[in-house]
Amino acid sequence: MIAHHFLEIEELTGLDQTRGVGMRILIGKDHGADRFIMRRFSVDPGGFTPRHTHPWEHEIYILSGSGVIHVGHEHAEVSEGTAVFIPPGAEHQILAGESHLEFLCLIPHVEEA
Repeated sequence: MIAHHFLEIEELTGLDQTRGVGMRILIGKDHGADRFIMRRFSVDPGGFTPRHTHPWEHEIYILSGSGVIHVGHEHAEVSEGTAVFIPPGAEHQILAGESHLEFLCLIPHVEEA
């Protein structure tokens, strides 16, 4: 079993094509999880992830704050408690609103992840 507090994990910043985004890998291959990766993202007010696509699905759960998620030609306002499914191959982007945005992102373990 692995149990740790997220603040014990190094936050990666300066991620490619982002503004104000930090990421922590909470559970991944280094922890013995061969199939899934759980990541926690922190996005400063007005910050964003890049608009991108990849061949795997993923799930997002908003822990705190608010913002907008673009998936394909759709968008949704999100806030604490919102769960989002992003299908494989869908172009997507996350933008923080006026408050700090925190979310979990679950993806399958693939070599490109």
